Amino acid sequence: MFFMRVAMGLALREDDPNARAIEFYELLSSFDYMASTPTLFNSGTRHSQLSSCYLTTVGDDLEDIYGAIRDNAMLSKWAGGLGNDWTPVRSLGAHIKGTNGQSQGVVPFLKVVNDTAVAVNQGGKRKGAVCAYLESWHLDIEEFLELRKNTGDERRRTHDMNTANWVPDLLIERMREDRDWTLFSPSDAPDLHDLYGNEFRTRYEHYEALAEQGKIALFKKIPAKQLWRKMLTVLFETGHPWITFKDPCNLRSPQQHRGVVHSSNLCTEITLNTNADEIAVCNLAR
Repeated sequence: MFFMRVAMGLALREDDPNARAIEFYELLSSFDYMASTPTLFNSGTRHSQLSSCYLTTVGDDLEDIYGAIRDNAMLSKWAGGLGNDWTPVRSLGAHIKGTNGQSQGVVPFLKVVNDTAVAVNQGGKRKGAVCAYLESWHLDIEEFLELRKNTGDERRRTHDMNTANWVPDLLIERMREDRDWTLFSPSDAPDLHDLYGNEFRTRYEHYEALAEQGKIALFKKIPAKQLWRKMLTVLFETGHPWITFKDPCNLRSPQQHRGVVHSSNLCTEITLNTNADEIAVCNLAR
């Protein structure tokens, strides 16, 4: 009955739904083909959300941030796995023009995302699943690395979500050459998020020059090897954040003409373009 319900749901829009339902059923029941978990959960029900993974980019204002959190909740409700790119969100201490205050950075919002994944499980059948990605030049990266640690302020820990580094090749080059690495708030270096390869290098070095000239006040310079060592240390200790590479994902992307890959998905097996207006979707099967 289980596989028949799934098969009938998959066949609804076919020209000959009865014949196709039998065909789908035979494939599923023989295990020659197996659909993804959301498809198994939802096919043939009133809420036929069949897709596995969703990739989103979170914008740098409260409406975008809480809109992304709402999207996470609604997608998780129907068994979607989530990969969120948080790099555009300004860092701790960055100026907020609207209130003339200072930003609390990415981490407090990630705590909300973590608790949302716990509160909104996947249709009551399994835990919500989300992975947050952050680029390695973001000024909050050092605190981001510690989100899964078992010590420290619990208000700045996320024990129920996954985290991942989105690493540009330039950091690896600086690490090998034993040079410094500069961390910026995206509000001061907004275009780095959409650049990779030589274009990223040129703009990143431009922002470093502006910082040296005193034209950017909020930045931090650290040895690249120190940051890389910390990435590996927390990865060994907690299994997070795992390390993914921005430049290879974009330079090898067949969709370069359509946009930029800003993250992978929950399980880090796909790379698709996202932006503030476009959600990427992945449909898995075996």
